[in-house]
Amino acid sequence: MKILSKPNNQNQAINARSEIELLLCCARTHLNYLTTERIKALVQEDIDWEYLIQTAYIHGVIPLLYLNINKICPKSVPATLLQQLQQDQYGRTQRNFILTSKLLKLLEFFEANSIPVIPFKGPTLAIWAYGDISRRDFYDLDILVRKQDFLKTKELLASQGYRPYSNSSEKEAIYLSTLNSEQQKAYLESHWELHLVDECDGQSPAKGDRVTIDVHHGILPKQFSSLFDTEWLWEDAHLKPFANKMVLNFTLEDLILVLCSQGAKDCWLQLNRVCDIAQVIRTSCEINWERICERAAKLRMTRILLLGLLLAHELLEVELPKSILQQIQASPLLKSLSSQIYTQLFCTTEYYLENWKVRSSFFHLKMIEHPWDKIRYCYEHLLVPTVADRVILPLPNFLSFFYYLVRPIRLITMYLIGALPSKRYSK
Repeated sequence: MKILSKPNNQNQAINARSEIELLLCCARTHLNYLTTERIKALVQEDIDWEYLIQTAYIHGVIPLLYLNINKICPKSVPATLLQQLQQDQYGRTQRNFILTSKLLKLLEFFEANSIPVIPFKGPTLAIWAYGDISRRDFYDLDILVRKQDFLKTKELLASQGYRPYSNSSEKEAIYLSTLNSEQQKAYLESHWELHLVDECDGQSPAKGDRVTIDVHHGILPKQFSSLFDTEWLWEDAHLKPFANKMVLNFTLEDLILVLCSQGAKDCWLQLNRVCDIAQVIRTSCEINWERICERAAKLRMTRILLLGLLLAHELLEVELPKSILQQIQASPLLKSLSSQIYTQLFCTTEYYLENWKVRSSFFHLKMIEHPWDKIRYCYEHLLVPTVADRVILPLPNFLSFFYYLVRPIRLITMYLIGALPSKRYSK
């Protein structure tokens, strides 16, 4: 296997683990002869199966691990663990079918209300890139709408029993639900996505298995200014069959750009982000690489694109055109970032877990190419108030300008606390 260069002992220790190599071999739907034989050899070693399975869960690739070890070497896995994986796979398949059914009903609902939507990730990516609804973990539904339809979409979903919720806290969810129409409009115009949860059963979002929908009018937050507008995605969107229905979909080239941008936003914390890119490339034979590069250059996201492709190439052995590899090799920054990402993917030491907010911000700045875009990112991230700021310190409207002072003070406090040594790792 191709492995990223590792500059320190920590990386070498990670690479030495047979479990990590086995996971990388299994994190794909189609295996060649050499990879299959390598899996057979690795399972003969002293594999820590509990560590391997836990790591696969963390990285959202447990379906692929189960798919391949159950097909190649089921007798090498402890019987109780294999049974656990089988039961888990059965439950995943049921959940994914329920979410897919919900998506199809929502698509019909939007069509009846004349709102064009593009579903991405979730069920559509599972079918088109992985070939089976059960081979990819997903827990919510992502849809893209045009910015002018954002508020109407929210209102329509509210009429169907969906309400806003926050990933951060219940207080933020309550705050969002109390906004009047003008405040909601202002909020939606400044945000790139809205999280909604089905409240028809009257339970809280933390209880039960309810359908959640992430409605986007952007692919990345506003601080990534060059990618906040998404009209470029709508220009080339086309109909594609999905579950006996024709639905709008990104072009292959745009889908790869979207997946690379999503991975960069999340700082490539999970292997499944890399798997998505690898699967799209492996299952597509008509990718226009010249068009991808031109589009990325126009959007000032060449660095984001090349890093995603580099990770797919090095970690999952995806073949790339020579021209792409030459661009990657010419960038020392990409090599440095890829080594950093490899380490953080499989490392749980204090250094990589503490003060993550600061580290992720610096990572984003490295990914942003244009100086003006870096300034915009810092302004949006450090000064522009968020819902969390307003929840922590409720102020009347005539004092709302104080939030521009509250925001940096709150961030400084958070970062200082995050920088303090944690007792979690001192045991």
